[in-house]
Amino acid sequence: MPKRRPLRSFLTVGALLVVAWSCREKTSSPPGGPAPDAGSFDKTQLLAAFGQCAEGNARELHARTGELAAAVGRLETEGDAARPAAQDAWKRAMDVWERAEVFQFGPTAPTGAPGSQDLRDPIYGWPLVGRCLIDQTLVAKLYESSDFAKTSLVSTRTLATLEYLLFYDGDANGCPAENAINAQGTWAALGSAERAKRRAAYAKAVVADVTARTSTLADAWDPAKGNFGRELTNPGKVYPTQQAAFNAVSDAMFYLDDQVKNTKVGIPAGLVAGCAAAPCVDMVESPWAKRSKDHIRANIVGYEQLLHGCGAGGAGLGFDDLLTAVGGAAVVTKLDAATRDVKVALDELKEPSLEDDLRKNPAGVKKLFDALRASSTLMKSDFATLLAFDLPKRLEGDND
Repeated sequence: MPKRRPLRSFLTVGALLVVAWSCREKTSSPPGGPAPDAGSFDKTQLLAAFGQCAEGNARELHARTGELAAAVGRLETEGDAARPAAQDAWKRAMDVWERAEVFQFGPTAPTGAPGSQDLRDPIYGWPLVGRCLIDQTLVAKLYESSDFAKTSLVSTRTLATLEYLLFYDGDANGCPAENAINAQGTWAALGSAERAKRRAAYAKAVVADVTARTSTLADAWDPAKGNFGRELTNPGKVYPTQQAAFNAVSDAMFYLDDQVKNTKVGIPAGLVAGCAAAPCVDMVESPWAKRSKDHIRANIVGYEQLLHGCGAGGAGLGFDDLLTAVGGAAVVTKLDAATRDVKVALDELKEPSLEDDLRKNPAGVKKLFDALRASSTLMKSDFATLLAFDLPKRLEGDND
């Protein structure tokens, strides 16, 4: 269990994460130059493939959150006996989400970006996770309110909150001593049994909202409903040009740079600003389920789906096909080599959790960071230059 920090330190960390997250791209720049000649290659078909892949991920995610809802529902009647199944269901849902997380274009694009429906954060609010706020919500039973999903902060719900509710069963809370739930004794007065009961009810309320939102996401891509894939393949309404649509998908692939390299690895390791005294093990992505490395692996799968295609073994259309069509087969080879290096570095982190690796093998974590940086450099140079893409605004000032 991560150590509790003093209030000042806790607030500083939270502020840094809020600043980092609020600096995500809010608008997409138009492409930096004319689209390269791809000969007879069907670019529209490639954009359609991206949409189909996004829809497939969204549909699988909705199915997994439905299973998670069923498993969480049994907590209220079966108690701790049902907890392992609920935890496993959360892990399966997160494996799909972390893959889909890389597809932040269209409905899950950042606020203000073309086509955004602000669906990402209400499903998974990380890094905006407020442990103290969650515990305050538990004490006050705010999750029982009929408008909880509409009025509460994303830091007190989403799949990230579910991790805490499902995996933490200690008697301590995440608030400082002077907070009302401690100073007034309301947390201690609940007792372990009542806290467990409330966690089950709270988790049930959260997963119901998450499942509804994943349904909305799947519908947004469904050709018979929202059909956002049509916006990708028919520029004019959401994306002014076909090149702008490609640029939006390209921007999403930089999740491996700004979120994986910097936020998931760099900050906890003290390699990126945001960690006052490295290692900052309480700033890893998955502190309760200890799955931070699993999340990164799933992120890499999502990245490779966009690069190579969503079929088994990378079958189907991906950016590699467009690169080859414009004479960039060598770039594909370099990108693949860089991705392999990332996977190797990640697999070489042998400790049970990323927290343990940060403490015991900082050199190995640095190797992973450097491999991610090398991959990002190729994306920012060879990839973006050959395909005439502008880089995401969120990367401005990043010299890696």
